[in-house]
Amino acid sequence: MKHYSTLVKYSLLASLALTSCHETIDRQEVQAGAMLGEARSLLANSQFSAARDTILSLRKRHPQALSVRRAAILTLDSVELLEARDTLAHLDSVLEHERQVLNSLSPMVNGITNDAFYEQKRRVYQIEQHFDEICAKVKFYIRKIDIDSENVEQPI
Repeated sequence: MKHYSTLVKYSLLASLALTSCHETIDRQEVQAGAMLGEARSLLANSQFSAARDTILSLRKRHPQALSVRRAAILTLDSVELLEARDTLAHLDSVLEHERQVLNSLSPMVNGITNDAFYEQKRRVYQIEQHFDEICAKVKFYIRKIDIDSENVEQPI
């Protein structure tokens, strides 16, 4: 009989611990869901750094809110994609201007090498390199979002 009462006591303790765990996870899911909503709102307002910080904070504060964390992956990917697209648009206008400046210069002035021409040519080349990197980043995040969206169900 003593063995049976000990078994019942441990069974009740295990049951209480499991219930407590589920309540903690549910609470974390709700809190993480609110943070994800905030991050999405910041993203909608093009506040990329704040949205990224909110998602990173969500991941740190709510490690057990797995379904929300999975959905946050897509939101973080969207932050990166939209930020890269904005950067690309800006770089496109800068590159256009710098190319016009380069076209207005001549490699030789009165038979002497024009240092300003070659400096401008180097500047255009560097901007083109950065532009290509950002293009690759945009393509990467488009593919990543396609793959991740197949594997993630949206939270409540």
